[in-house]
Amino acid sequence: MAYPESVVIVRRQWDDSRVARYRMKDVSGLHWSDVSGGVQAPAPRPFLHGYVMCDAMVQGSIAHSCAHGPGPHSIKVCITRKYNEKIFDELLKLAPPRPPRPAAKTKLQRIG
Repeated sequence: MAYPESVVIVRRQWDDSRVARYRMKDVSGLHWSDVSGGVQAPAPRPFLHGYVMCDAMVQGSIAHSCAHGPGPHSIKVCITRKYNEKIFDELLKLAPPRPPRPAAKTKLQRIG
């Protein structure tokens, strides 16, 4: 894989249908989080996230308005395996280890 010129598809929240393409070299700070950038929406589990400049996309559009200050500036984006199947394993090598998923609660623990 030509890492710096590879394209990664990002979104603001894990389930947002709006996506944008960025060059991998324009993505920094890969980490796992269960809170999105922007509106701080919770996710059902940790997803891979990184930071991009809001105006550096190659193609597409993501949920961002520059309403909190003049751009361009760095924004947090979510990187899912969907649409990134060919490069996701490479992204995982660049990211810190994925946090373990919490153990599923038993029926008695859910009831309370």
